[in-house]
Amino acid sequence: MATKTHNTDTVEDCASLDEAPKARRLHFNATLYVHRSLKRKNFNRMIMILAAFCLFAAIRFIMIGAWPVVIFVGIDLVALWLAFHFNYRAAQRFETVQLTDRDLLVTRVHPNGRAQTWRFEPYWVQVRLRKLDDGENELSLRSHGERLSFGHFMLPDERREFALALESALTRWRRRIPVDETV
Repeated sequence: MATKTHNTDTVEDCASLDEAPKARRLHFNATLYVHRSLKRKNFNRMIMILAAFCLFAAIRFIMIGAWPVVIFVGIDLVALWLAFHFNYRAAQRFETVQLTDRDLLVTRVHPNGRAQTWRFEPYWVQVRLRKLDDGENELSLRSHGERLSFGHFMLPDERREFALALESALTRWRRRIPVDETV
């Protein structure tokens, strides 16, 4: 998992097509995404090396008269490629957490591009880190009886650090003096 955090950006908000977008100040902005240690370029190299080994093995099997084994060597190579392909596709999922002047927004973008967004009132939202068995934990937001669990792909320590950072941002937000209420 990797996190990018920014604190002083703006986000455009447009409630309807008739309204002009209003810029909102971002007090907290984080993008959570799955960390992949094997980059796409290195994956291609690995597949090419494995294909070379499989070709060598296929030639050996054909030479000793065991040509049906070549079919299974090819199936193994294709299965390995498919497994990595689906794994990389799943890694395209990411989540954003944004704290604006009026909302706490959590957006989950799925590998197919479909996005889901949840809005919370920052004053009432609670950040929860529930301990599970074997050192695991679950990060969630709660407000008005609603609960949203997120960051499933993060490691337990990363969820703990993120919960502290978000709670700190919410505390600063609650203590601020809103711009539109000052005289």
